[in-house]
Amino acid sequence: MNKWICAVLIAISPAAGIAQTSSPTTVPAPMPAKPSAQAERAPDSLPPALSLSDTEAKNWVNKPVYSSDNKNVGQVAAFVRDASGKVTEMHADIGGFLGIGQTRVRLMPVQFTLSGERVVLNMASDQIKTLPKVMK
Repeated sequence: MNKWICAVLIAISPAAGIAQTSSPTTVPAPMPAKPSAQAERAPDSLPPALSLSDTEAKNWVNKPVYSSDNKNVGQVAAFVRDASGKVTEMHADIGGFLGIGQTRVRLMPVQFTLSGERVVLNMASDQIKTLPKVMK
């Protein structure tokens, strides 16, 4: 019985190949170009989307902000979030002394991480001067 099944399968396979090689009457639409493996995966440098509730965002206000070279450069002023709670930017008061002379700057989520009880920027303290300023 097994020999008979094998013989039938062998006999059918060349016929199936002939049927597949005939040209179609219609031209199929071109397939979209497949993105490279590099484009398919998310870049390693992007953190997962940061979401905060109202309470969590309020709890982060006035927490210290540190540069990547571990210098305290200011404090959190506010988080800007979309309707779903996803953080779109953070405002921080940088520089100054005892609240005088501070500059409020805008940071995008890829520029900082929330670590323990402080915010750590992905830039050195001397680079912070180049951040866009925000009106208080």
